[in-house]
Amino acid sequence: MDISCKIIEDLLPLYIDGVCSEESKEVVEEHLSECSRCEDMFRQMKSTCLPKQDVDVNLNEAEALRDLSKKWNRKLLGAMIKGVISTLLLVGGMLLIIYIFIGFKGA
Repeated sequence: MDISCKIIEDLLPLYIDGVCSEESKEVVEEHLSECSRCEDMFRQMKSTCLPKQDVDVNLNEAEALRDLSKKWNRKLLGAMIKGVISTLLLVGGMLLIIYIFIGFKGA
């Protein structure tokens, strides 16, 4: 299979991270065995990748941010519900006051 170097360049980060499909992995490996330019690029990319411990630190920080986002979204939803209930109570109270003091005269 003849895949262009541009496509392999796009796949290399996924290949290095180990998140590409088996088919993509096989295509990349086959291309790397035939193309010295892409193989050099692969080695350069691999050498500049984050060390494993940095990846773990980033994942832990991402998890903390995800938890914070969930809490914030829950608080936002609670505030919206309180706002809707307060508005309904205020409008209901105003209508009640209007009904009591002005009265409702139907046709």
